[in-house]
Amino acid sequence: MGNGQRRRRRIDRLTADDFLDGLSSRSIAEIRAMRDDCREEEAHLSYTRRLLQARLDIARAERARRQGGGEGSLIDELPRILADGPSNRPRHGGPVPLYAPESKGRRREDAVLEDASMGLVVDLDDTELDAYLERIEAEERQVSERRRVLLRHLDELQAELVRRL
Repeated sequence: MGNGQRRRRRIDRLTADDFLDGLSSRSIAEIRAMRDDCREEEAHLSYTRRLLQARLDIARAERARRQGGGEGSLIDELPRILADGPSNRPRHGGPVPLYAPESKGRRREDAVLEDASMGLVVDLDDTELDAYLERIEAEERQVSERRRVLLRHLDELQAELVRRL
């Protein structure tokens, strides 16, 4: 990659403002390929988002446990935490495919998910736990926003295919 420029990652291309430019002049095969790429990336982001939300549920439960002075351990509560989740989180049905989309660049959300802090959440002091929660919440918001962009692009791609058929 010459002149120090990196090749754009697929997720960056698919969420770029200019991704749909010239859509009306593209072939049906090109539009279907664009749609399929968006679907794959949306599945990856959806899965990542679910993992981030599980981490948030666990960290929030640990914070609540500490604030409430509970005597039970977080480990004992994990089945309930992960089964219930917060009532304000939307639930989506069906399995999410587990795959590793090809990407030349490292994804921020993948780095956050690989962070070992989650395994040590009970060992974090209150300040560290709050910082961890802020970091995961911010990452979840960014993943959700990218997912929303992909869903909008998917809608536009599908609408273009319907118009042509």
